[in-house]
Amino acid sequence: MKKLEDSAKRGRPDIVHFALMEALSTPLFLGNKMRVYVHTINDRIIAISDNLRIPKSYFRFEGLMMNLFRDRSVKSDEGTVLMELADGTFTDLLGSIGAGKVIGLSTAGVRSTAEKVAGISRDVENCAFVVGGFPRGHFAQSTTRLLGPVYSISNVGLEAHVVIARLVYECEKLLQEGVDHEGDKERGKIGA
Repeated sequence: MKKLEDSAKRGRPDIVHFALMEALSTPLFLGNKMRVYVHTINDRIIAISDNLRIPKSYFRFEGLMMNLFRDRSVKSDEGTVLMELADGTFTDLLGSIGAGKVIGLSTAGVRSTAEKVAGISRDVENCAFVVGGFPRGHFAQSTTRLLGPVYSISNVGLEAHVVIARLVYECEKLLQEGVDHEGDKERGKIGA
């Protein structure tokens, strides 16, 4: 691996496995309020379907990914597409999802909190949060150029799944607040 270009960003599919387990098991994802994509170093885009349950066993996940890369899609027994693989750059991915704002999370970013970073998405349609799924290093310059602000939500480096957990939780709180405020409006309690 060390002889390959960008070796620090290769050879750790377990990071993607942990990150997906974290993201796909949240109320935000299960409630169809969040879309999840994986962009690989080799310019492949993995689209995750709503309500996909990722295998908890890494070996089963590995088999699932091998099937995905071989067949370009993984389907349920009923024929529903669960995961789909396409060729495409990070720019292609952002264009296809129509991201209104693209926020990066990195230790090299401006210091903030997960709550404040999630709050940025409140008034943005299709806000995309980008978390690196590699063991060391930072986003490539080509990726960094496409990011709006880049934030760091901790004074220590956090693993991708921890960043995802904190950010998703804060987004869920915002959505709940919105629901609570809508209910208050209906009852005439806003501004009282």
